[in-house]
Amino acid sequence: MLRRPFASERIQRVDPHTGVKVIQLTSYPTPSAHLLYDWPSITPDNRWVLLFSQRAAAREAPWDLFRVDADGLNLFQLTEVGEREEPGGYYGRPAARLSLDGRTVYGVWGLALCTVDMESGRREELCSLQGHCPPGSVVHNLYLAADGRRLFVTHRGHPSGALRVDLESGQVDQVELGGYLSACDPTGPRLVVAKGTVTWGTETRADGSRVVTNTGQLQARWLTDEDGRDLEPLSPEMFAHASLLGGRLAVQGCGQPPHRCIWLVEPGHQARQLASGPYFWHSGASWSGEWIAADTNWPDQGLQLVHVPSGRFATICHAGASQEHYEFGHPHPALSPDGSLCVFRSDRTGVPQVYVAHLTAEFRERVMAGELSAEKWMP
Repeated sequence: MLRRPFASERIQRVDPHTGVKVIQLTSYPTPSAHLLYDWPSITPDNRWVLLFSQRAAAREAPWDLFRVDADGLNLFQLTEVGEREEPGGYYGRPAARLSLDGRTVYGVWGLALCTVDMESGRREELCSLQGHCPPGSVVHNLYLAADGRRLFVTHRGHPSGALRVDLESGQVDQVELGGYLSACDPTGPRLVVAKGTVTWGTETRADGSRVVTNTGQLQARWLTDEDGRDLEPLSPEMFAHASLLGGRLAVQGCGQPPHRCIWLVEPGHQARQLASGPYFWHSGASWSGEWIAADTNWPDQGLQLVHVPSGRFATICHAGASQEHYEFGHPHPALSPDGSLCVFRSDRTGVPQVYVAHLTAEFRERVMAGELSAEKWMP
């Protein structure tokens, strides 16, 4: 059934340093966030941006799904589920993935796997995951198989694990991976699995300040079949943050200090530095694999657009985010499938909101040609 239209909360501006048009898509004084940067938040036709917005300015308030036109008009609420945030979601947001055709959102509320129609907001339960997860488990993330017919669900509990769901029949199977699922191979029926452990703790720097860090140890990424067998090496673990290069079987990601680069690792090849200079922090790729958007830190030099074939890059805009430890202060830029839109988050107003930068053909052509510096561009 139809949910509520909200017309528009947009605020339009032009970045004073680069001249790129940036639209603030959400302005209501509750936190908003786009999907994780390893997967598109923008439909393939560049019509809609999918995002979450918290229902109330309160801890543990639930998060609802919204869609909005890429120009900031027609903000539309798709869901209104639950009385509190999802305990297993990413900072309370339900685990969610947009289908590759942009028509359907897969999401988990409680332990119910549901579809949400992007046009109408109609929500239907596909299957219950109750009984397939150990007692007390919570769903953490979702991953779509290359053909869109199967969904992999990761859950955390005692023990943590993964499920494979047939989206046509609703059949649910346990999958033993021996590691952490980080992606589905976009070129075939395989999985990308990271071995090792993730244990969050704190570390004291030389200046006495404390930072949140992984005190465990992640190891290499491997390719497996959809049952977690037939291991093939894919990439070493050398990244601060990494994801696949859109629809290509390659790993791109930001290097750990002291490296100030984006690494690119393709099967059968040595890792190479695709771009270097700023400290790239989080990076997401277009589904085409031609473009990467990355935020920067220490110091913040703005969001960068990287042309993968040439390695050339230039500043998109300056998010103005606090970039503190709490996740809402991280821009986490993500690109549309064709690389012409960059969605990101900023708490520059004091409340995390979602923004989209419009990357014109002229801007991208000049990045490809190396006509723009990484610091500044004005049309």
